[in-house]
Amino acid sequence: MSQLALLGGKPVLSEPIPHTWPVITDADLARVTDLVRRGEISYDASEGFVAELEGGFKARLHRRHALATSSGTAALHSAFFGLGLEPGDEVIAPTYTFLATVMPIVACNSTPVLVDVEPDTGNIDLAAAEQAVTSRTRAMVVTHLNGHPVDMRRALDIAHRHGIRLVEDCSQAHGAVCGGAEVGTLGDVAAYSLQARKTVAAGEGGVLVTSDRGVYERAVLLGHFAARATQEVLSDELAPFAPLGFGLNYRMHPLGAALAIGQLARLDEVLAKRAVNFAAFDELLRDVRGVRPAPRQDHVTRHGCYSYQPLYEPEALGGLPRATFVAALRAEGVPVTAPTSPPLHLEPFFTAERTALRTFVVDPRRPIYSPGQLPSSEVYVASALRLPAYSEPLAADVIEALQEAFDKVSRHAKQLHEYARRSLEAGH
Repeated sequence: MSQLALLGGKPVLSEPIPHTWPVITDADLARVTDLVRRGEISYDASEGFVAELEGGFKARLHRRHALATSSGTAALHSAFFGLGLEPGDEVIAPTYTFLATVMPIVACNSTPVLVDVEPDTGNIDLAAAEQAVTSRTRAMVVTHLNGHPVDMRRALDIAHRHGIRLVEDCSQAHGAVCGGAEVGTLGDVAAYSLQARKTVAAGEGGVLVTSDRGVYERAVLLGHFAARATQEVLSDELAPFAPLGFGLNYRMHPLGAALAIGQLARLDEVLAKRAVNFAAFDELLRDVRGVRPAPRQDHVTRHGCYSYQPLYEPEALGGLPRATFVAALRAEGVPVTAPTSPPLHLEPFFTAERTALRTFVVDPRRPIYSPGQLPSSEVYVASALRLPAYSEPLAADVIEALQEAFDKVSRHAKQLHEYARRSLEAGH
């Protein structure tokens, strides 16, 4: 084997692997340009390209209602608000997820209850979630992390048996399918992010979908006051509040909607191309010592292919630190990274008795967490690796080079141990 690039040898991949996302087509540009030329850069209701995008989500997911928002965070806030949460209500949530899955619960003056995740997928541990149900539990939110769907059959069974609502965070799983049903179609309400890295990209934006009229009307009232609320909030209980609304502006920008329409139309094509690469990654990593291909559980009909996340197994390489393994791969030209965000239960908001919040109600009975309390999440964060979800099938020679690079680094574990030891001594 040739010398590791990290130690002065020649890298396997001498040029970066081309990767462009999002892909913006001429048709996308034409829609955006047409809006700008007409001066159609703000909507008050469901109209124009916003209405078209909402219609696309409703048709695809067979949901009665879709609400375009300014971000995925706004969609999640609207979803929790739409459930009618009250102070003291608890919502079960995975500890390993983006903050927007959880902190809007606090903004609804309710209490997130964090539970552990599966050590291989990072998705919510449904057994732990069920154990966390109390008389105060009103809802559970699941995140389909990295495009790998949560087992929705089990999640729905838990929700139905305990009489709680189920929220799906589909921000990383557009088009993913679980047991034959697309994510976003089974929970009481689902939220999508359309941020630039997502597989349906608007730059910034989000979409809430539901078939529950009450959830929808409350979500409209929260962030779409005046014109839209007056037109669409019709129930006797809520209609009197429609002209004023509840004070937030969560409307989506028309230019973002114009971009997202084309992205949604091409979603299945993009997922099919990414799936080719994911299958190639599975194969090239199958026999690499120290790395396990990204897991795919039996209930997954189609992966959302947001990010390919294999698992590092340091014990197979004599305990070689992951950071050293990643550094060696990157020196060979492999664009691999490792997660940097900790599980939420390690963040100060969830470890401290007091928070800086004054406006929102912070439940004095809320759980306070400590390191090691939700151990599988910490195992996952310490072992996950990440490869880009390339949106065009990679050439055979690129796949071969990636395999060579992984093999090369794995087989040089002994030299990397010495490198890590010297680096540690130098650091002291």
